[in-house]
Amino acid sequence: MKFNFVTGIPAHPLRNLGMRLLAASFALLMLHGFSPESGGASPTVKPSEIPAVLTEKGRTLTALKAVMNVKSSYDDGKSQQDIKGFLLYRRPDDFRFQGLGPGGNSLFELVIKSARFELYIPAESKIIRGPKTCFGRRFPDVAEIEGLIPMILYQWRGVAFDKLVSSEAGNITIRLKFEGRIWGATLDPEKLLLKRLVRLGPDGRIDLTAEFGDFSSGDYGWLPRRFEVRSPTAGWRTIVRITKFETNPFLLEKHFKLEPVYSPKIEECR
Repeated sequence: MKFNFVTGIPAHPLRNLGMRLLAASFALLMLHGFSPESGGASPTVKPSEIPAVLTEKGRTLTALKAVMNVKSSYDDGKSQQDIKGFLLYRRPDDFRFQGLGPGGNSLFELVIKSARFELYIPAESKIIRGPKTCFGRRFPDVAEIEGLIPMILYQWRGVAFDKLVSSEAGNITIRLKFEGRIWGATLDPEKLLLKRLVRLGPDGRIDLTAEFGDFSSGDYGWLPRRFEVRSPTAGWRTIVRITKFETNPFLLEKHFKLEPVYSPKIEECR
């Protein structure tokens, strides 16, 4: 396992997962500088109503299973890793993700429930566990994407409309406030499919972007099958292709508990 000599923390496969998924993870859009409002085709709903409309649209999605291929690059493309991932998600905040290497070997299993996490690393027979805030300090990229799930899967729970940026024939762009940060979202004006997201850092620069595509049809057609998340400031990019979706599967409490084959050593996150 590689070691991060800056932080003194193992650069463990979770980081290389690119589960910077999502963060929504996925969750991203290009603000285009938040240009003044422009003319064009009107959306089917008022821009200020979009977060509430999308929240209601995703109300019936209570759980999700997904199989995905994740390709991540780091240090502006100097290194990369490909993994296959299996995601379980249950509202409001139960999350499990398993990452497999190219040979099918398990690289890690991550479970997040409420305000705590457990991370199992089979190669080291070790579980790292502790408060979610500590996870965010040790694995900030993954924590950032996981934190986007309420926006991507809940369809914008907790998102506050700020202003209309532009309205054109093929897109509508609005500015949002989410978890104390400023975001921009570009959507299809008719179906309100989320195409792109961006987030502004404290210095006013874009520090996270994501693009979404390959939407399906049916009741949950707003779930993207492909998305790309990028951090211009940290120099990483993750491309996720979802090969299988199952909406509202029957999930039990045991699905969100780790069950290592051997007794692992426990490391408390500090």
